[in-house]
Amino acid sequence: MPPISKFLTKATRTLLWRTGLGLRTAARYWKTYEKGEGFRFLYRHSEDVFTGMPTQFVDPVFSEFIAEDNKRWTIQESFVLEVSDVLLEPERLLGTRAGRQLVEQTVVYKFARQYPYILTHLLRPANPTELDKAIWYDGSATRNYYHHLVDALISLQQFEHSGLPLDTPLLIAKQMYETVFFQYLFQRSEQLQKFNWYVVGDQEWVHVKKLYKFQTAPFSPPAWRAMRELYTLPNQKPKRRVFLNRDKTRYGRYLANEQEVVAMLRRHGFEEVLAENLTIEQQAQLFQEIEYLVALHGAGLIQQFFMNYDCAHVVEIMPGNYLQPLYYWQAYTMGIHYYDVVVGGDMQSGKAYPVDVAALEAAVIRMLHNEYSGRVYGLVQVS
Repeated sequence: MPPISKFLTKATRTLLWRTGLGLRTAARYWKTYEKGEGFRFLYRHSEDVFTGMPTQFVDPVFSEFIAEDNKRWTIQESFVLEVSDVLLEPERLLGTRAGRQLVEQTVVYKFARQYPYILTHLLRPANPTELDKAIWYDGSATRNYYHHLVDALISLQQFEHSGLPLDTPLLIAKQMYETVFFQYLFQRSEQLQKFNWYVVGDQEWVHVKKLYKFQTAPFSPPAWRAMRELYTLPNQKPKRRVFLNRDKTRYGRYLANEQEVVAMLRRHGFEEVLAENLTIEQQAQLFQEIEYLVALHGAGLIQQFFMNYDCAHVVEIMPGNYLQPLYYWQAYTMGIHYYDVVVGGDMQSGKAYPVDVAALEAAVIRMLHNEYSGRVYGLVQVS
């Protein structure tokens, strides 16, 4: 596509998105389906993953929040789904069928609703690539490390339940295949290299007679351990104390009293790090070296995945009006040795929020002086 055409396309899409017109039109045009004729589950299993997870923290606000959120999400599902006659567009591999059907299982970002672009769909090539069967792996998740893990990589564990041969094509969008997240793992994992990856070109439409979608319960502990093994990381003894801050010139959700927090943490031997200024290789190496981590809530914290779980200690700071369970769920699922949370004030304009330095220091001291041999989550010790 010529540069001017790309510019006009992007400008038009931005306008439609900001006005909400594009989303409203797409929602009326497409009919979302996740079951019915042409959908067949080859394997389906539900499990309770959060019952018994500790929910007692120093901060009663977070304790109440996490207890309720755990109940909401505790039943999680794994499956292998077969869908007949699916057409995949190249940008995000969103799958559609006759009658303006959108295959719901190919939509990754439900909170920022994804729909195929209508005009692009109507002007698509007359002769798409034809495949008898293929596995839908990733159309947009790998642009974000968190979704790379919980929506894409973790799904491969359902291969054994599919009954499909190992050489079945795994479809991945070209932009996702080239991301640093995917390539960092792919270059290191012999297991991933054994799969038959089919990289869908930027302008390539694909029609699949039998498309298979895998899903693994996102916070099943065995699933996370299996993912970790794919990276073949060295077993090293961590020693560093790190404060994982965020560059407020690039991101929202930063501390209003950052200088006081940094000064306090330095008194306890912590160094300040901005992960966004490091390469993916440097970030993975950093987290393998961390024993004590204090981190602002944000995407960088997903990389506690690379820590030595038997030695890892984590304190997460989050705004009072933006409580999130994701990294506690991850820490518990992986078996991180110690996790605590400190809730700050509400985010104000510019997304700055304060944290009580005394409360944070008390949490840091509890972490540094913890002598319990088992795991600790908030106020609860787990054998």
